[in-house]
Amino acid sequence: MTMPPPPPGGFPEDQPYGQPQGDYGQPAGGYGQPGAYGQPPAYGGPNPYGVGGSTQKNNLGGWALGLGIAGLLCCGIFAGIPAIILGRQSQAAAAQGLATNGGQGKAGFILGIIACVWFVIAMILQAAGVIDYNFSSN
Repeated sequence: MTMPPPPPGGFPEDQPYGQPQGDYGQPAGGYGQPGAYGQPPAYGGPNPYGVGGSTQKNNLGGWALGLGIAGLLCCGIFAGIPAIILGRQSQAAAAQGLATNGGQGKAGFILGIIACVWFVIAMILQAAGVIDYNFSSN
């Protein structure tokens, strides 16, 4: 069985990587030349490569985490419910590619739930007389 002859110019596999096909002059591309990839983006500029994500709604995750921590430490349900809401919004924004800190939103969501549960348990224990918040020394 015979093989057909290769096409003119040889197979693409016969060319070393990075070598232009045909004319061995200046390869197309390079900064400032037509057909070039262009200059890399400035720091903080839009990402042309599509890697990562937008940081447009990253503040939601930070607020959710901060409110979740505040709910655990002192504010109970008053910071826990907003932490739950903002945590869900942060996770949705991360799923849509509008935020890169979905983990902070998830942590804020979980801490908000824990803060609300602790608040409810504390209210039940206070109503049952197990906990007394009277700090006077009578």
